[in-house]
Amino acid sequence: MCKFCVTHGDGKVWYKNAMNYSRQMYKLKKGKSEKILLNRDPEGAAGLIIAEAIEARGLDPENFPRLQHMANKVAQEMIAGQVVTLEDAMTMVELASPIALMACVCRKITRGRVEDNEDAYTCMGLGIGMFKWDRWPERYKGGVQFIEVEEAKQWLRRWYDKGMVPSLMTHGTPYIGGLCMCDYPDCLAIRYRLDYGINQLYKGEYVAAVDYSKCFGCKECVSLCQFGAIKYNITIDKTNIDQMRCFGCGVCRVNCETDAITMVERRTLPGLREVW
Repeated sequence: MCKFCVTHGDGKVWYKNAMNYSRQMYKLKKGKSEKILLNRDPEGAAGLIIAEAIEARGLDPENFPRLQHMANKVAQEMIAGQVVTLEDAMTMVELASPIALMACVCRKITRGRVEDNEDAYTCMGLGIGMFKWDRWPERYKGGVQFIEVEEAKQWLRRWYDKGMVPSLMTHGTPYIGGLCMCDYPDCLAIRYRLDYGINQLYKGEYVAAVDYSKCFGCKECVSLCQFGAIKYNITIDKTNIDQMRCFGCGVCRVNCETDAITMVERRTLPGLREVW
């Protein structure tokens, strides 16, 4: 289990602990974090520091490691997310209420696209924080659509089948605010992690593994992996999963026609149990 499970799980995987959906969210914590927050919301404050770190990498390489360390600390304390499987995402929507679909802020930033209807929404708000959605009109510019549990599951399945990765989002860890359906390069959390080494997104509780006796080298999983963890091995006509790069979303497994891919609990693998 990751450190969030140890600290906030109460004996469970942390996002399966209903308490983490039910407390007051979007409330700034007092203490040393106040200097970093600068009277802004956690997501906005972390975003400023992350942006400064990314800019420094190109303009001031010597200063980048310091800013990268600061960005990592802020991201993990305030808005750290984590990849989850479809099954665990289904469990999450059973635990939290209310549930609301909304626009993705990442796609607004990277694509200039405002999702403004139920068919386009790719983010989902979970828990009591959604009662306050109208306090941030810019964040929810595309509106929200409140839905029931079964509708939420159908929505998750629809985007998952298209190859989108479910990742939970927080607004002040451990308070889980929702689920995003992510892909690279649209998703800022994935880009920060893969391109800049800023860990705003933790790897999941599982990793994927290939059964070579079932794989016939169709390469379908290669094109679906958002993390570049799957390669086609020409000499054996099979695909290979780099488990050090795998984030454990399971998109490859669901789309494997021969059931050659399974999900293994990360904590059962000595070389990966501390790789988050």
